[in-house]
Amino acid sequence: MAGNMLEIVHRQFATPVAILGSGIPAIDRITGIGGYPRGRITELFGTASSGKSALAIACCLNAAALGLTVVWIDLEHSLTAKLPLDPGPSARDILLLEPQTAEDAVDMAVILLERADIDLLVMDSAIAMNPSRRPEGMPFNMARAEMVGRTLRKLTTLVARRRCVMLFLSRSYLMAVPASVASIGGGALRSFASLRLKTMQEQLAMDEGDLSSFAVRVRVVKNKLAPPEREALLYYSLADGTLAEEPPAMVADEPGEEPWP
Repeated sequence: MAGNMLEIVHRQFATPVAILGSGIPAIDRITGIGGYPRGRITELFGTASSGKSALAIACCLNAAALGLTVVWIDLEHSLTAKLPLDPGPSARDILLLEPQTAEDAVDMAVILLERADIDLLVMDSAIAMNPSRRPEGMPFNMARAEMVGRTLRKLTTLVARRRCVMLFLSRSYLMAVPASVASIGGGALRSFASLRLKTMQEQLAMDEGDLSSFAVRVRVVKNKLAPPEREALLYYSLADGTLAEEPPAMVADEPGEEPWP
C-alpha cells in the first residue's frame, strides 16, 4: 500500500504542469515553470499602484493574441483606465464584465466556468468583494474575507476542471501586530493560491519634474510547483502604461547623471 502511494505521489510531481505564459519573460523565469499554472489560482498582491493590474493585463493581452478565451471580471470598474495606451488588436478579444456586487461576480464566474472553455479568468479584485448583506456587528474586513473564502471554495474545483488560469488580484496592507505585510484576500486566498506574486513599487523616475515611470519588484512568496523567493525587476512606463524588463529611455537632468538610481 505504501509503495502504491509513493508511486502515485512520484507520478503527480513528474507530470509536466500545463502553463500559460505571463507575457513577460522575466515573470516566466521566476515562476520556475514558464508562466502561470493552468487549473490553479495565482494571487497577485501588493500596495496600490504597484503593478498588479499591469501584470494581469500583460498576461491577458498575450493570451488573447494566442486566440485563447480571456475573461476579466472588473469589480472595481477601472480596467479601461489601466489599459496600455496602445494595447493592440488583441485587447478587443478580452471579455470584460462589470458586476455591481460581489455575489454577481461569483455567479458570473461560476456560469462561465461551467458552460464555456475559459483559458484565463481575472478577478479584480479582493478589496472590492464586499458582500451586499453583512451580518450585524461583523466588521467589514471579516465579512469581505468570508466572501473571498466562499468564492474560492466555489471556483477552485471549476478552475481545475477547466484547466483555466485564474489570476486573483488583491491589495496588501501593513499589520500592526505582528509587524508584517498581509493581503486583503486573507487566509483563504493565501491557502487556495498555488502561486503568489508580491509587487512592490520602487525607484521613481522623473522627467522634466513629472513622474514618468517607476520600477516594480516582483517576488514569488509562495510556489507549490517550483522553489519560491525568486525576484524580477520590471519598469512601468506611465507614458504608455506598459511593463518592460528594461528601463525606458530618459534624458538625465545633468551631464553625466544616471537617469535611474
